[in-house]
Amino acid sequence: MRQADQRLQVVKALLTAQLIGALLAGVIGGIWGFSGAFGALAGGMIAFLPNGYFAYRAFRFSGARAARKIVNSFYAGITGKIFITASLFVIVFINLRPLNAPAVFLGFIGVQSLSWFVPLLAVRK
Repeated sequence: MRQADQRLQVVKALLTAQLIGALLAGVIGGIWGFSGAFGALAGGMIAFLPNGYFAYRAFRFSGARAARKIVNSFYAGITGKIFITASLFVIVFINLRPLNAPAVFLGFIGVQSLSWFVPLLAVRK
């Protein structure tokens, strides 16, 4: 299997794990009631959605001839990821009532931490 195909498999596995993690965060957040469940789900989605955007932007091109496009797409992807993450936090903290802020942050941290563990597990396979 080509190295580029292996990278795409790891990215797909990571995004799948983050989506499942966001949904699971919402279920676990139910310990604190509806506001905890919705807050944890929102935090998880705040981590998942920008990563999906980054993956879309960063992995559109491949090959040596597209080197400049690859670099530019990584810059555009990370810039968009930061902007989307900040915007989603603002939207959640302005519009989500009642807000369970610890649940939002725990959901975000939990899903974001999957970015460290899933690639390690995928490499072992």
